[in-house]
Amino acid sequence: MATIADGSWLTQFVSPQLLAEFKNYKDDFIGVLKGAPASAITADGIRFNKLINNVGFLVNNTSEFTAKKMTGKKIFVDWEKYDTEPTEVDDSEIRYLAYDKRSAVRVKHAEAFKMGIRDHVMWKLAPSVSTDANMPVMRTSGANDGTGRLRLSFADLVKYLEKVKNLNLPNEQELYMVLCPEHETDLILDRDSANYFADKNIFFDVTTGKVRSVMGFKFFSNNAALAYAADGTKKAKGAALGATDRRASLFFYAPNTVYHIESVKILYSPETTDTKSADPKSIFRTQTYGLIDRIEEIGVGAIVSGIAV
Repeated sequence: MATIADGSWLTQFVSPQLLAEFKNYKDDFIGVLKGAPASAITADGIRFNKLINNVGFLVNNTSEFTAKKMTGKKIFVDWEKYDTEPTEVDDSEIRYLAYDKRSAVRVKHAEAFKMGIRDHVMWKLAPSVSTDANMPVMRTSGANDGTGRLRLSFADLVKYLEKVKNLNLPNEQELYMVLCPEHETDLILDRDSANYFADKNIFFDVTTGKVRSVMGFKFFSNNAALAYAADGTKKAKGAALGATDRRASLFFYAPNTVYHIESVKILYSPETTDTKSADPKSIFRTQTYGLIDRIEEIGVGAIVSGIAV
């Protein structure tokens, strides 16, 4: 049986290949978020204008018409700064390594940045509370999975689609949902959904297990997931989950999102400039600015696993 201990082998009699980490870096859903128009980006952030449609429709009107103003709203999304924590590599630890640790550290920072942005996007888009009808947060109502969590049922999905339809969003081709692992499994196991789609062979791919886009939703799946407390408030990003906290799937209407990342800087201080340390060290980190947010308080939401009574 393989054993693992802290440190790195310094002799030449070791495999030159650095073992990969078992982490999920998947972030494909970010590709459907809406980019920021370059002309609208300023040093302060990005600005949007919106006209509020107040045009009435009359039938058999007999009164004189009176024109009215159409008012606007202005929306602002400010910059955020994104950093990875610095990593140091000193000269003594890399003298006889069988791999290029400096290069490997750069890769690890790129991976950490990718995961950090992915998690931040999901957390930033999701509603903070479950009380706003324009940003619907709904609990599942399926069978107890044996742990006190209620499964997501096909009926739940239809009910949630009704809530989304009531938002009257203009482009029904832009409804996306990032399923958490539990909900993806629930939909595959659900008897109603299996019966409904059995003859059509369109509900999930039997080879990959991926849930296909149905009921107006285009599905992504991700092992990273949101979480909500029993009172319906969003858990802090990365917070440990308590007994009544539940993971959630994210819904978003893509046109109501904005996603823009500036060029990521690799900040590197080489050991050749370290004139004081006994073992000269290199230091790495990444840093950039970005604009990630929902641009209106409508068209995002979540399906949260219910709590068995």
